[in-house]
Amino acid sequence: MSYLRQGPAASLNLDHALRYRELDHPRSNLEAGIFRQRLHAAENLYQRNLMAHYGCVNALEFSPGGEYLASGGDDKRVLLWNVDQALGNVTEDFPAAMYGEHASNIFCLGFDTLSKYVFSGGNDDLVIQHDLCTGKNLNYFSHDGPVYGLSVDRTSTNLFSVATEHGEILVYDMRVGKTEPFIVANFRTPFNAVEFHPLNGNYLATANARRGAQLWDMRNNTQPFRQYNYITESPSCMSVRFNCNGSLLLTLHRRLPPILYNPSSSDPLCSFYHDEYFNSCTMKSCTFAGPHDELVVSGSDNFNMFMWRLDGVNLEKKNQWIDTSPVILTGHRSIVNQVRYNRQRCLLASSGVEKIIKFWSPFAQQGWEGALTEPSDTPHCTRPLHRNATDHVSQDFSMRNMEEDQVMLAFFDTLVQRELETWTNNSSNANAMGQQTTTASDSSSRTSTEHSGSSTQSDESDGDTPNVSELSWQTHPNRIFYLIAKKRRALLQLAVKGTGGQHRNVEQLLARLLGEQRQVATQARISEWLEETHRLFGDDELPTTSAEAASRERLRRESISQATSRSPRKPPELRMIGSLQANFEQLERKRKLMRLRFAAIKRRRKVRRPRRGRQENDNALSYDTEWLDDDDDDDDEIDNDNEVEINHENMGEDNNTNSSSDDTSNTSMEAQLSQAPSTSNSLQFGLEPNEANNNSPPAAATSNKKRNGLMTGACYPETTTSSNSSSNQTNI
Repeated sequence: MSYLRQGPAASLNLDHALRYRELDHPRSNLEAGIFRQRLHAAENLYQRNLMAHYGCVNALEFSPGGEYLASGGDDKRVLLWNVDQALGNVTEDFPAAMYGEHASNIFCLGFDTLSKYVFSGGNDDLVIQHDLCTGKNLNYFSHDGPVYGLSVDRTSTNLFSVATEHGEILVYDMRVGKTEPFIVANFRTPFNAVEFHPLNGNYLATANARRGAQLWDMRNNTQPFRQYNYITESPSCMSVRFNCNGSLLLTLHRRLPPILYNPSSSDPLCSFYHDEYFNSCTMKSCTFAGPHDELVVSGSDNFNMFMWRLDGVNLEKKNQWIDTSPVILTGHRSIVNQVRYNRQRCLLASSGVEKIIKFWSPFAQQGWEGALTEPSDTPHCTRPLHRNATDHVSQDFSMRNMEEDQVMLAFFDTLVQRELETWTNNSSNANAMGQQTTTASDSSSRTSTEHSGSSTQSDESDGDTPNVSELSWQTHPNRIFYLIAKKRRALLQLAVKGTGGQHRNVEQLLARLLGEQRQVATQARISEWLEETHRLFGDDELPTTSAEAASRERLRRESISQATSRSPRKPPELRMIGSLQANFEQLERKRKLMRLRFAAIKRRRKVRRPRRGRQENDNALSYDTEWLDDDDDDDDEIDNDNEVEINHENMGEDNNTNSSSDDTSNTSMEAQLSQAPSTSNSLQFGLEPNEANNNSPPAAATSNKKRNGLMTGACYPETTTSSNSSSNQTNI
């Protein structure tokens, strides 16, 4: 089987070849115009999944002509995809696997300029040259450490460069074989990426874990030709990428959004920002996209891809702040690490922790999902997040399982959350930044965990955004979004420093972001209100806008107020229902019984003046106990209104006969009763001073009246008594 299919131009004669070249330029301009028009209108992209790997996909690269895509990952295999077959949903005989496999994870890939070879580098310290026609291995290049980055010179068919964890930038010339490579740079800290200038092979851009982004001239490599803006708080640079003509350089630092440079200047042109973007836990890449490199794309730790437009960038100014809303591409179910653009087919490819590769296109095709002009219905991953995963990950690729690996997803879910929980934006940690380690097992994606940021538990409140902890969980899709929101202030401060020290008021930027979020929350509440209105009233009465809904609400209130003003307002009626009314009736009955019992006692007792001292108090307590004990025995004797009226009349006659003596005795009884223990909820009488009677009637502690020598609670409704009884009431 031939791994490369010969193009139609190979069989054409010279005349046809020249005619094909003459027609190719206007055709490419037409295609570029269509691509640019659709990408300019895009709020989303159509997507499709490619499945063939057994583990994380750590590396992607398109061939120079855009016909092929190479992919590599944790399963140690290099796969070659035919892009046209993948777009047409043709799955037969693809992808093709290269025969030679690495001994560990693959981290980087690169095609030569003629699409004859593909180079792969990985965790086994090797770079392997694969022949695309046969799939066999042609050469092995060994190093002192894992190979993190690889780039092929586009102006030559013989040169390629590698970046190693050992801190070296090496350039190989395949014309001289496996001889000692040319050493461009040799540091103690790892290099994460390297990129040849597309038009001048003498220049290399590098990304170092401690020294940031640099530009090197191989003709004079004693020191960097240019050091780009060094960010003390985040010196670790993950990725560097030139545009198609080398006039722009895109860099990606840890915990920072992409930063754009003019290669001839150390100051950044602009920094792209979005409050949901976060880049810390894994080694990611960035890329230009669009027919004229008018887009910037990068993956995020919140499982989304962000695509910023360069429309608002002035190439003549420095330190610009671009916070216009990017296009957010959703669909991945874990961290997105790699992004690449196919210029010939207007196609994006992305991969990461998952076993899949995603294709993104502005053109609808059969079997693809998504839309172009409408944002995604689910702007975030909907699967549940894992919180406490094991620190050790192992995989068995012999099973050739292409299904989703929950253990791997759980590992990186926990990694992101721990990173956000423990990280603080302290300058004291700057010296330790850039230290990198791999995960607990070699069979997992490369991470960029800093020893200073993850080994110790930091104060979570340091750098937290105000009031974020008070926000409802409904405003955050999941815990990762919530933790990013909590660290928004610190991330914003770091992003501002990444723009070259340009003075900006972080608090104003933060307040504006919070204000925009409140507007979004308000719009969401209005949408929910409209949906509820639609559910209640149907399509005929559904308001189409929030202004119309507010107008209808105002008219409804005016109609209610007019109807109220026309008819006289009636005083509200107090009603008691249920158990409250039953309790009130029981209380009224008990008060009547208490008054009748007290009148009967007055008729039976002898008129005498009680002695002073302890005996007087004892008689009062004994007297009180007597009428309280009789209360329960006589409850059934007086249960109707007739007996109540008769007893009231008898009590009135008795009071008229003994008015003079009653005044004296009642006054003494009031003094005695006032000494009885009481609470705010009930009158208390008993045999001992500290003993309370639970059956005593309730009364208020502060605003009490005395009726016939008995404390009556003012907080309960008053009952009407006869004029004769009220005339004998003693006033204090």
